[in-house]
Amino acid sequence: MIAPNAAPIAAAPVSVGSLGAAEAAAEYLAVMGALADARIGPLEILAGGVPPEPGPHYPAGEVWDQVTHAQYFFHAHADGDRHPGEVGHFHTFLGQGGMPRGLVPLVLPEMALAPLKLPVKEKGGVSMTHRSARDRGVFSHLIGISVDAAGVPLALFTTNRWVTGETWYRAEDVIRLLDRFAFAEAGPTALVDRWLVAVLRLLRRPVVELIEARDAVMMDWRRRRSRQSHVFDDRRLEVMSERPIDFAAALAEARAQVA
Repeated sequence: MIAPNAAPIAAAPVSVGSLGAAEAAAEYLAVMGALADARIGPLEILAGGVPPEPGPHYPAGEVWDQVTHAQYFFHAHADGDRHPGEVGHFHTFLGQGGMPRGLVPLVLPEMALAPLKLPVKEKGGVSMTHRSARDRGVFSHLIGISVDAAGVPLALFTTNRWVTGETWYRAEDVIRLLDRFAFAEAGPTALVDRWLVAVLRLLRRPVVELIEARDAVMMDWRRRRSRQSHVFDDRRLEVMSERPIDFAAALAEARAQVA
């Protein structure tokens, strides 16, 4: 499915960290207006106009920007694994090539004795998400966003390392990476790219709180259960932190900040 032209939305790529709240609200509304004019939704663009099925990543091959190293995909789980009203969720990432120099992953002492296992696809093979050879498989999962059929965000969540095979960075570093999330390339998903950047800026406050909570949960779990299993490889701990959100309220609050 061909997406509508995104050129009127923004003349240059913008990142989560470069947008003010009111600017993010304006960007979001502009994108939604363009989508409404084209009678298409963000999920339709990614799934090619068909209802997304549980399992596959949309779009095929995922979205990855070779300039900024931002990446995301949308996918759905079985009905029993969804929030009420959810049709699926986005996973957002930033690869090594988009990270500031000197960023060091978190290393726990037990890592030397308990090698981590990457997630494996149902039909075999290692399930890595990042496509950039330059990132050498090093990427950070920023946040997950559950949405309804219209693409309205319903909830936010973070995951354990084994879920995505990411490299684990401290919360304060992941927040820095969140602010670098941007897209410089204009492709068939350009409107969705800009929509997602605007959504992340509008929800930045709860996203930051959930990233911080993620680390607190990880350290608490490690302290209480480290003798049973390596925390990053413990299948009992999948979702680290999550929260339902009122996106309409967040949008209204941002619009009220217009000078």
